[in-house]
Amino acid sequence: MAIIERIIEVEAAAEKLYEVVSDIENYPSFLTWCDSSEILSIEGHLVTASLSINLLGFKSSITTLNRLYRPEKIEMSLQEGPFKSFKGTWFFDVVSLEKTRVSYTMEYQISNPITDLLLKKKLDSFIDQFVGEFVKKFKE
Repeated sequence: MAIIERIIEVEAAAEKLYEVVSDIENYPSFLTWCDSSEILSIEGHLVTASLSINLLGFKSSITTLNRLYRPEKIEMSLQEGPFKSFKGTWFFDVVSLEKTRVSYTMEYQISNPITDLLLKKKLDSFIDQFVGEFVKKFKE
């Protein structure tokens, strides 16, 4: 299983940043690789959502169960999609009233070994782009 992690500090309150990440239905408006998004169910702090993605030329969809712990973290686990396994976590650590340390960690294994080989070289730069798009949205 591969692990990717990014940590950044953002000049914004944790609650604001949490709101951006938890607003799944708004993803297509600022994530260039997200063609569409849909909330499938909401039960308390559990949200099941599906994203249609166009990742490095590969079109697919992924459905995750998202556990929301406002405003500290969001945990995502694979329900259906192109991964053999996938877990992602966003952490929002308060540094000061208007500064937050944001961490994104992704543990994954891609089902298709050929796709895995093709994506491995590009996935690191994709995660930089992915986090960068969220940072741009955070700053709006």
